[in-house]
Amino acid sequence: MSETTPAFTNPLPPETIQRFRLYQPLLRLWKYKQKHTLTVGMISEFLDIPVQTVCEDFSHCPQWNKSPEELVEVDTLIDCIDILLGEKEFKEALLVGVGKLGTSLLRNEIIAGSGLKIVAAFDIDPEKVGRVSWGIKVQNMDKLPVFVRQMHLKMAMIATTPENAREAVDQVVKAGMQVVWNFTPTYIEPIEGVIVQNTVSSLDIDKDYQKILSRI
Repeated sequence: MSETTPAFTNPLPPETIQRFRLYQPLLRLWKYKQKHTLTVGMISEFLDIPVQTVCEDFSHCPQWNKSPEELVEVDTLIDCIDILLGEKEFKEALLVGVGKLGTSLLRNEIIAGSGLKIVAAFDIDPEKVGRVSWGIKVQNMDKLPVFVRQMHLKMAMIATTPENAREAVDQVVKAGMQVVWNFTPTYIEPIEGVIVQNTVSSLDIDKDYQKILSRI
C-alpha cells in the first residue's frame, strides 16, 4: 500500500516553522529541568537568533503582547507552538504491550523530556490487565476502541511481542489512530492515511519523535 501523510494545513511561513522546531527542544529541556519561566530574550540568546525575529515568531500566538524581557510561562510557549504547528493532539499517546519493552517506555526519560505523555496502556495478557504500571492502569485490548473515541487520541505506541505486533497495529488503526509508532523488531510497512514510524533503538526515540511531528 502507498503511504499518504494525513493532510494538515499550516499558514505559518516556512522559516517560522523551522525556528519553532528549534525553540521546542529548548523549551522542553527548560521544563524538564523544572524551570517554569523564561523570556523571549533568553531564547534569542541561547539560539543566537535576533530577538526581533523571535518576537515576530511568537507574535503568531493569539493575544501575544510580551516584551523581550518579560517572563513567560514555559508551558504557555510550548502550548502555543504545538497549536500553531498542529501538533497538540500528538502530545499524548496510548501504549499497547506492557511487557519488558512497554515498561521501559513508560519510564523512559527521553520520552518524558520530549513532552510526549503516555496516558493509557493496553495488553492481552490477563495477568497484566488491571495492574498499575508507573501510575497507569493496564486495560484489556477490547477496551481500546471506546477509550480512543472518548479521549480523542491520535497516536499509538506498539511494544508487544514481535509476533503480536501486526495484529496490534491492525487494531489501533481500526480504532482510528493517525500515528503508529512501532518499537518492536517487526517492521511495519507503510499504511495509507497513517504515519508509521519504526524505531529500533532507544537512542533514536527523540529523533524519531521529531520525524513524526515533522510529518504531521
